[in-house]
Amino acid sequence: MIILNKIKNQISELRSKERGFTFIETITYLFIMSMLLLIISSMLMSIFNARKQLQASHAVQHNARFVINFLSNRIHNVDLITDVSPASEAWHFYQMPDIRFSIDVEGDDLIYRQVQDIGSGFPDQSTANPLALNSNKVVVSNLNIYSISDAHGNLNKGIKIDFVLTVGAPGNNYGYLQKSFSTFLSIR
Repeated sequence: MIILNKIKNQISELRSKERGFTFIETITYLFIMSMLLLIISSMLMSIFNARKQLQASHAVQHNARFVINFLSNRIHNVDLITDVSPASEAWHFYQMPDIRFSIDVEGDDLIYRQVQDIGSGFPDQSTANPLALNSNKVVVSNLNIYSISDAHGNLNKGIKIDFVLTVGAPGNNYGYLQKSFSTFLSIR
């Protein structure tokens, strides 16, 4: 009888060990796994959002550098600036003897137009081929150009250019960036 009881006890111990996970162990496992998934997914979302912000910043900075360098190369060699407002372009820049160009915002683009005097005078600026200075992802707005005099009252010693570049839509928290730029470009 003692041997029979001993065998029954050993069988019941083996059966209790073979039962698998308890309900509490399963719930604990699910909780730990859900916390790990939550942490990993939030990290991934942070990485994707940071990437969107970096791309927007890069697009704005790249366009600003290009616009300023392009205009600096053109305006530095200008001989004369004339105010033609209320015309749409407002300013004409002359490189003697026979080149005139203008800068204006048309739609969402910063447009550069250059014409050449072919002996009978300068053609209308609107007939020149437009060159967009910004990429199609970047919107240009609030372009202001000011002619600057030197300390001695000499006109047209340079110009101050202000403009705003925007990437993305205002509702996009991570892909939207709007930045103002201002620069002074001297004339030789």
